[in-house]
Amino acid sequence: MKVFILHCFLLITSYSYGQNFVLPDGEYMDTTVNDNSACKDYNVYFYQVNGKYPESSSTILNKVHAYLKTKNNAYSGSGYITFQFMIDCAGRKMKKTRVLQTDEKYINYHFDKQFVDELYGFLNTLDKWRIDKNKSAKSFSYHAFITFKIKNGKVIRIIP
Repeated sequence: MKVFILHCFLLITSYSYGQNFVLPDGEYMDTTVNDNSACKDYNVYFYQVNGKYPESSSTILNKVHAYLKTKNNAYSGSGYITFQFMIDCAGRKMKKTRVLQTDEKYINYHFDKQFVDELYGFLNTLDKWRIDKNKSAKSFSYHAFITFKIKNGKVIRIIP
């Protein structure tokens, strides 16, 4: 019983962002969003359906700076953090967000987990993903990504 209570306490007090899974094909953050059963087909990429986020990279950069300023944490490290994820046919993110982290020379690197979680938290505020349809008016789910270029613990660029 004590173990059960301790386990419940740990679950309640644990970090409330994504849980990381390291698999042979990459590192993933498993979100708590359920798959949309109406969106079964997601082997489409954002460039095939004009799925790029409708705001400019500089606008997103300004928003991420404001978001991180509210967190008031200092980080270190330089390189890139890329989130690859799926947008379902209703415009919502789906499970299995892949996280790719490299240093400036594109060598595997791990930034502070809290920093990655804060960037993921920011990513969840982006709610204007396009819903594209094919000629038969069927909505597509699609793969998308955003890369944060980091210099000395600060986001200096958004790619694409």
